[in-house]
Amino acid sequence: MYGLLAKKSFVFWVMIQGVVSQTAVCQYWLGLSSSNYAGTHALHLNPAHAADSRHKLYLNIVGNDFFIINNYLQYNAPYSFLSLITNSVSDQYRNDRGLIIWKDSYYAERLNGRRKHLHAGGDLRGPSLLYSFNKNRMAIGLTTRGRYLLNMTNTSEATARLIRYGTDLEEIQKQEYKAQTGMMNINGYLELGGTFGMVLADDDEYFVKVGATVKRAVGLYNVHADLQNADYRIQVESLNRNREFIEATQLQGRYGYTGEGSLAGLSPDPRFLFGNRSAGGGWGLDIGIVYEHRPDIRKYKRGNNPADPNQNKYKYRFSAALNDFGAIRYRNLNFVRQASVNIQNAVPPTTFSYVRFNDMGSATEAANAVNRSVGLPDDFEAKAFTVGLPTTANISMDYHHDGPWYVNALWVQGLRSSKGLAIKPQTVLAVTPRYERRWVEISAPLALLDSYRVLAIGVAARVGPVIIGTDHLGGLLDIGKPRGLDFYFALYAPFFHRRPKDPNKCWYLPYEKPSRRK
Repeated sequence: MYGLLAKKSFVFWVMIQGVVSQTAVCQYWLGLSSSNYAGTHALHLNPAHAADSRHKLYLNIVGNDFFIINNYLQYNAPYSFLSLITNSVSDQYRNDRGLIIWKDSYYAERLNGRRKHLHAGGDLRGPSLLYSFNKNRMAIGLTTRGRYLLNMTNTSEATARLIRYGTDLEEIQKQEYKAQTGMMNINGYLELGGTFGMVLADDDEYFVKVGATVKRAVGLYNVHADLQNADYRIQVESLNRNREFIEATQLQGRYGYTGEGSLAGLSPDPRFLFGNRSAGGGWGLDIGIVYEHRPDIRKYKRGNNPADPNQNKYKYRFSAALNDFGAIRYRNLNFVRQASVNIQNAVPPTTFSYVRFNDMGSATEAANAVNRSVGLPDDFEAKAFTVGLPTTANISMDYHHDGPWYVNALWVQGLRSSKGLAIKPQTVLAVTPRYERRWVEISAPLALLDSYRVLAIGVAARVGPVIIGTDHLGGLLDIGKPRGLDFYFALYAPFFHRRPKDPNKCWYLPYEKPSRRK
């Protein structure tokens, strides 16, 4: 709905720049998450990976990703996004002051009459740890994250163009648009997770482990709008041709938001994280199971000692998990607002004027302009709302070909409806070959992203304590007018298990000493 009410594409740029400015497509880190050395990053895919880890202790120091994908706009600049973010664009595309030139035409539209969607955001992975104990049969994990996500779904093409251009584009003016729809949901929240994993069965060749993560989700910020049915027309003032306004004869939907004060009290205080001082809060749950087939288990054992915890022992590994089951309830009435709109056959039409929307400088000012236009005061009655977490189910199969060579197949299915008030996860199907060793790993995922609409090739590397990768290389390098991009990195500290003792090593009584030949 905010897109309907924007001048000069205000909302479009707030949404895109608001996400990009935080600097971090795929939320799943396809090149890394299935690795046996992924540590805490593997827990976000399946918490059962905690048990029987290759690490005695794994410390994630910092990590971040950024992703964006859509079916409306294509990147069409003469330089790649990678050169843009690294400030390596050639002088040919810079102005006299050395600043990079950006033109509106660098976004190419895909106009086909279909509904449009956009998914963007990132995942700041803070200090986290994974610790193995009880002879590597059990493990605990503690994770911290900051997640920021934008979803636009079920948006009519005409309304998407209005969000993109504002009311300035002459070809969309003075036309009547009927039965328009669109849904927008912007979220920012903190996540604190506690994981427990354990070996459930170990019968030599047949090995099963399970795990669960309980999450505390602290809602920091939300803006949502659900335009369910709208008839409107973009008009131009007769006395000033540079001023446009929108007339709506039918407008049905709802919108809600958290006030700017919701971010002011951000702190590690338990009352903020677990009490009622934040704008919202809730709980989430991940559960998972992993089965490994180990036909050659004996070669990893020395006598009656347990198998070497530093070695991968499976030929096939199958896993399944349910992630992010839960919701955030925004119910601190000092910060939250939600309203429903039901305008039908309005005479005269409801007007969204240039005067009210021209100088918006914040989301609160935009909300107040909407409120006044539909007849609500700025301080209308507070109302709580609930936002569902990005619930997914995933199934994975990992095949150990030989030595350091592996191939992984992963299917992630989003379980949230495109019409409900929830964070929309991405559905992904990927195959990832990888070369994996303790200190070096290289992988190249081939994936169908955006609910199987986009074919993407990625690349990722883990060298020493550094991880860097992308699941959409074409978006970074500007190959084929991409409709998305993705980039992630992490810095970590691994501590491996001690090697098991050799049972054939000679043993002496405490008072005996071995003779030495000189």
